[in-house]
Amino acid sequence: MDIQTFIDKRKKLGLSQKELSNGICTQATLSKFENNGKIPSLKILIQLCNRLDLSLDSIIGVSDNKSQQVIKRMNKAEFNLIIQEYEESWEIIKSIDSKDLADDRDALMQYYYLKGYLNVLDNGDLFDAVFDFNRILSELDSHGETIFTFLSFVGMGMVYAKQGDDQKSEYYFSKVFSNIYTMSIDDVTKIWRYINIIFYCAIYYSESNDLETANALLKYGVKVCAENHVTYYIARIYAQLAMNESRVNGNNKKVRNFMNKALVFSEFNQNEKEIALIKRWVASNKL
Repeated sequence: MDIQTFIDKRKKLGLSQKELSNGICTQATLSKFENNGKIPSLKILIQLCNRLDLSLDSIIGVSDNKSQQVIKRMNKAEFNLIIQEYEESWEIIKSIDSKDLADDRDALMQYYYLKGYLNVLDNGDLFDAVFDFNRILSELDSHGETIFTFLSFVGMGMVYAKQGDDQKSEYYFSKVFSNIYTMSIDDVTKIWRYINIIFYCAIYYSESNDLETANALLKYGVKVCAENHVTYYIARIYAQLAMNESRVNGNNKKVRNFMNKALVFSEFNQNEKEIALIKRWVASNKL
């Protein structure tokens, strides 16, 4: 942890501890960080670094070792899941040797979660997906201490939904649903994964024709996206809201409004696949 770089930048900008911490944390919290190395929450540290125009990496000193290089590539694969660029994600995952992550539990869980989701979402091997999710649930996070457990529950639910096993799929999705509103979000990466959980739970309940539950989750997803300035999932959320509304009340003004929002966000994010999907749906429904 390079605290001196942090202090030097604060002083260079002529900011006192009180001025820097204003609106972010208490001066005492900042003082403990600068003087004793007591790290505040990641959220607070990110806000302090942003105010100083410092990158988080320059402070925490992430080493660019082999594991970190693999994590960077996995982060790219994870982003591709959101924009449905599965081919590139597969190329990344297939190029990774999980043995290189043996000493990094979180990285190993990220690897198995991504591999499992790719198999489910891109019509891959569902038996492999079950194996990947079980590595997390029974071995790597057996006490359910991380968000990867909930991502795995969703993954298992999607597997059984694809197999038409309503009892098992409902079992896993209900485990997530009972916790979804109380999960903590303490960093940007977790926000994306949290919205992932909300979205795929909503898709499941939409396909199960429980539109009341699905729409409640989708609207909650919009709220989380807005509060955390996340735009990539919001287009897909609005598109699903439009489809759900259409199933109940036909292609009315509300459907057109939802789809227009979905298209605007897709174009803003330059998500060509989502734009094409929306336009096809609009054309087929003569909106």
